[in-house]
Amino acid sequence: MISKKRIGLFSNYSQSENRTTNYCLLLLKLLYEEHPRHLAMVLETLLGADVSDQIGVQFFQQERKASSVPDGVIIQKPVTIYVETKNFDWFYDAQLEQHLAALDEEQTGMKVLIALGYFESKQKNRFVQIEAICRENYQSRIRFTAMSFEDFINAFEMPQLSGAISDMVADFRAYLDENELLPNWRNQLDVANCGALPEDILEGKAYMCPATGGAYSHKRCQYFGMYRNKRVEIVAEIQAVIDVFSDSETEIKWVNTTHLQDLETRAIKTVQQYRSDTFPIRVFLLGELYPLDFIKDTKGAMQSSKQYFDVSSLKITDAKALARALDKKNWSDLGFVRN
Repeated sequence: MISKKRIGLFSNYSQSENRTTNYCLLLLKLLYEEHPRHLAMVLETLLGADVSDQIGVQFFQQERKASSVPDGVIIQKPVTIYVETKNFDWFYDAQLEQHLAALDEEQTGMKVLIALGYFESKQKNRFVQIEAICRENYQSRIRFTAMSFEDFINAFEMPQLSGAISDMVADFRAYLDENELLPNWRNQLDVANCGALPEDILEGKAYMCPATGGAYSHKRCQYFGMYRNKRVEIVAEIQAVIDVFSDSETEIKWVNTTHLQDLETRAIKTVQQYRSDTFPIRVFLLGELYPLDFIKDTKGAMQSSKQYFDVSSLKITDAKALARALDKKNWSDLGFVRN
């Protein structure tokens, strides 16, 4: 039997999902301790429902009951919320159904099941079965809602919070970002030094590097830039990044475009055509290539293997628009000042 653990500042969980859940609940706990109304406001944002009369102790005087009129009444209405946390874009219906059954056995009052995760896409029918079970099996006694980590942390952006809680919210947002649980990668351009073997990109629409750490590790980004001769000559969307260990063994690092099929097969074929004698190798599968002239105007050539740019200020939605926005621009225009 697994014993329940209290929420605390110093989590000793080894699994990242458990640590993340601890931090989420800790923020809610601290918010409640600061003021129950603040917790109610966050929950109303997250659940899309008025819960102001559900959160916190309520005090009444001379409230008439069925058989008496007590001079004073103190009430704490029951509220039970289950949270299932996933760091990736998958949930099992069977697991969620078990949570619903357990919730139904809880005391009366408001009952909510939250699926909290990092959602790659916004599929409207993702939880249609779970929502139907709530309606039909439990006659809406249980409310179900799915939310992203971005939804969760954004709900805390309230001017009423104290400086201490606001600082904790900022720290937790940084934690989520560092653990790639926020979609900030969608505004990131990964510029790779491609002085050698540019045909991989120009012909094969793929950038390849050793599948190792250190200089060859790359954080997740939406866009790829091919750098040569003190300029970025090509940009493209990164469709997926896949490590290839042999002609039959692969590992998907991340997928940015969910509608594409056979990505692993495509990665293997690309390696066979351009780098057949190199394993393990990391393959960046690229979309349409767009030429541009994005100039490194700082001193010297690019010394590192990669450079990241935040392109959120450009307000672009695809690689074609990115190429137009950066063409004839200098690196310093995006705030790059390093020599």
